[in-house]
Amino acid sequence: MDCKAPILAAMPALAPAPRPRWRTAAVVLASALLLQACSAVRLAYQQVPQLAAWQIHRHLDLTDTQQDQVREALNELHQWHRDTMLPRHARLLQQVQQQLPGDVTAEQACATYADVRTQLDRVIAQAEPRLVWLASQLTAGQIRHLQKKQADSNADWKKEWLDPTPGQRRELRYERLLSRAERFYGPLEPPQKALLREFIARQSTWDPQHTYAERLRRQQDLVQVLEQIAQDRANIAQARTLLRGYLNRLNTSPDATYESAARQWVEEGCAAFAQLHNAMTDAQRLKAVQSVKGYERDFWVLAGR
Repeated sequence: MDCKAPILAAMPALAPAPRPRWRTAAVVLASALLLQACSAVRLAYQQVPQLAAWQIHRHLDLTDTQQDQVREALNELHQWHRDTMLPRHARLLQQVQQQLPGDVTAEQACATYADVRTQLDRVIAQAEPRLVWLASQLTAGQIRHLQKKQADSNADWKKEWLDPTPGQRRELRYERLLSRAERFYGPLEPPQKALLREFIARQSTWDPQHTYAERLRRQQDLVQVLEQIAQDRANIAQARTLLRGYLNRLNTSPDATYESAARQWVEEGCAAFAQLHNAMTDAQRLKAVQSVKGYERDFWVLAGR
């Protein structure tokens, strides 16, 4: 599925996400529904429950009964998202369209990023009872299966971000950011490309070592929470409290140094996005507006409005 990240995703993308992409049950179940617009968005949206169910099974090795119940829960969550959140996403895109023809500030960019996170938080809150149920069903063997998948994912992450030289890392980030920007604005001109390189080389303080350490902390945190829940599966109130604590620590790391750095990375990404957008031509900005308008129209159609 060839996703074209809209303006909503473009701002934090300028710095690797301070909150990594978790392919665990908690985030797959919830964040998969905050769809980043795609070239075939209507078809892609219909496939979200199936994709999420496959990812959850892949990471947890569910039984047949668990798979059936997860699919039912995902279908219910998907319908709620269609009715409740798609109109909110569409209205946010309307606001973005009003900003794109002119210059934007870093503060405006971060405000939009905050709005996206707020919408995602609503999805996670709606998914919480289903996540509590799933966590209370997992066996020791399924938790070990998750740990193996975490280890595999970590090996891939290290190969991509820790093993390369600093120069290779900068080039990888540049190529990815350039690809995203050009899908949104069209081909960039040499001075615009130079701005991207300048941000990566001199303005970004993102640290892969620090990010990897936080990644490991979160994975260990999740495993420990699931193991605690497994010790008393019938205690749903305790499971809910434990899971909420884990989700809170996803949003705000107990590592104060990391949390401070993460906020700085977001601010840097917002500033870089504003700088790049303000360097765009009128034609490039018009293309961005047209793209966002298309995503908004798709969201309204999917919501049945």
